[in-house]
Amino acid sequence: MNDPQDRFSLDTIDRERAKLDAAIKAAHEAGKQPSGLAGLTNLPWLIAAVALIYWYFFH
Repeated sequence: MNDPQDRFSLDTIDRERAKLDAAIKAAHEAGKQPSGLAGLTNLPWLIAAVALIYWYFFH
């Protein structure tokens, strides 16, 4: 992306997408897939928020 004319070229998008796809493929082959439990990291905050809302309205 050194060429100023190349800045708005669609070829740049294709090159960057190819780099991203290669990185994703390498991560899958290396076994670095996110676990299913990673989405539960915010669960304690959600439980606390629900408890506070319940306490506020029904106390």
